[in-house]
Amino acid sequence: MLETVKGLILRETPIGDYDKIMTVLTAEHGKISVFARGAKRLKSPLFTPTQLFSYSEMTLYRSASTYYIRQGALVESFYHIRDTLEGAALAGYLADVAADVSQEEQKEEVLLRLILNCFYAIAGKIKPLEQIKAVFELRAAAEAGFRPDLVACAGCGKAALETYYFDVSGGIFRCEDCFRAAQTEREAAASRQSEADSIYHTGQLIALLSPSVFAAMRYTIYTRLERIFAFELEDDALRDFASVCEKYLLCHLERNFSTLDFYRSVCSPI
Repeated sequence: MLETVKGLILRETPIGDYDKIMTVLTAEHGKISVFARGAKRLKSPLFTPTQLFSYSEMTLYRSASTYYIRQGALVESFYHIRDTLEGAALAGYLADVAADVSQEEQKEEVLLRLILNCFYAIAGKIKPLEQIKAVFELRAAAEAGFRPDLVACAGCGKAALETYYFDVSGGIFRCEDCFRAAQTEREAAASRQSEADSIYHTGQLIALLSPSVFAAMRYTIYTRLERIFAFELEDDALRDFASVCEKYLLCHLERNFSTLDFYRSVCSPI
């Protein structure tokens, strides 16, 4: 049975001289493996629509757990992603995260729209790369089931603060008074619990955030995808925003990415 879907090519693995297996993100089936026979031949009609980072319409045939591409038509190549090494490196990292958090045979329309928006932003150079990266990290974490509660202080319910104490592992925030109270209680409990073996560890990762950084986080989580990049931050605030979003994603996925290490190695600090 043949089926036509649109998908973004996140990864590709060479098979022999001319074939390859692709990891493709689709709205209908989530993450799927697609075998592309002869796609590495320059004269193959599949050569262009099966390039890495391409968004293509594909006619697929399924056998067991693998899809086979019969026909393909390029929708968007995101060619200008490759204008800079930094842009290409960031795209590789975002694709790796998308491949990690997406599910097989489950609808992934939101995640697909999110990464497509990010690829358009990288290719079109509409925002700083660190802003694109941070927005993707925080929203991807939310869509993967790790949505932080950024509505009000977990202790007293206040929403507008001078300083936000964001619990990265817990996905909540507190005002200074509630944070101090919770910290005192936690330290006392941890000290009693570990007194016998002299172990003391609170297990918290707290980020102190300014109102502008926290507003950017709230906006990223709750806004519509088509408006997700419609904000600006000064350099210092952007640096803090990028840092906390990266920490949040990696903390909840409980892993690192070699593509992130490569991006860091080629990207200049903000």
